[in-house]
Amino acid sequence: MTHIIVHRIHPFQYYGIRLLLLLLAAALLWGAFELGYMQSEDDIIKAKGGKKSLLVQQSVLKKKNTELNKEILHLERQYQLEQKSCQHIQLSINKDQQKISDLEKELAFYKGITLPAKGRESIYLQSLEIRPYRRNSIPSDIGLIPGSQEKQYQYKFIIAQKSKKRTYTKGTIKILIKGKKDNKTMELPLFSLRVSEKENKDKAFKYSFKYFQKFNGIMHLPIGMTPHSVDIIISSKKKKSIIELGDLEWSQTEGVKYVGK
Repeated sequence: MTHIIVHRIHPFQYYGIRLLLLLLAAALLWGAFELGYMQSEDDIIKAKGGKKSLLVQQSVLKKKNTELNKEILHLERQYQLEQKSCQHIQLSINKDQQKISDLEKELAFYKGITLPAKGRESIYLQSLEIRPYRRNSIPSDIGLIPGSQEKQYQYKFIIAQKSKKRTYTKGTIKILIKGKKDNKTMELPLFSLRVSEKENKDKAFKYSFKYFQKFNGIMHLPIGMTPHSVDIIISSKKKKSIIELGDLEWSQTEGVKYVGK
């Protein structure tokens, strides 16, 4: 017969062992918690340090970006100013070239009238220009223009003579402006269209010169009239001759420009 021997454990020992195990487990958990907490604190400190570093870098980059934007704005303004300056210079060059060209033509004209003429002697129209009125382009000796500037034009022309022996010549020059108004054909003398305080019923300009004579002034067209061409009739009293130039085209934007040969 087998006898089973049962060792009886004292209750204090049993509970003491369990308590010891619980304390050991609690100590391990606490140690793990402390270790994790310390690690998390280190991570937080590192994260805060990294964030601070990033904030510093961000501030530096923002400052650099602001400076670059200011520099870009300055360069853009400088570029715009240089562009405007180049445009002004180009306009000035174009104007100077035009002035040089006009002076060369004028010099050639003066040389031509001071030299003895070759070939047939005659009175001729050296140049004619009728252009829309622009206040800044009007010579100071013409004066101000009363009323509206609509349909007002500046005119100037030069007549000269080709002659082997220069003597005074007299006559008239009639400039006829042809156009339409209300679908009706019109033909008006420039002389009667001049802006003047005095009324004059003459239809032609009178000339008297030895070499050449200039005419200039302001004229206006009747409201509603559309010009399309100009005729020129030059009459000489001395030689009793008539010279005609017909159908000089009128541009609605530029007017008329004619240069004789």
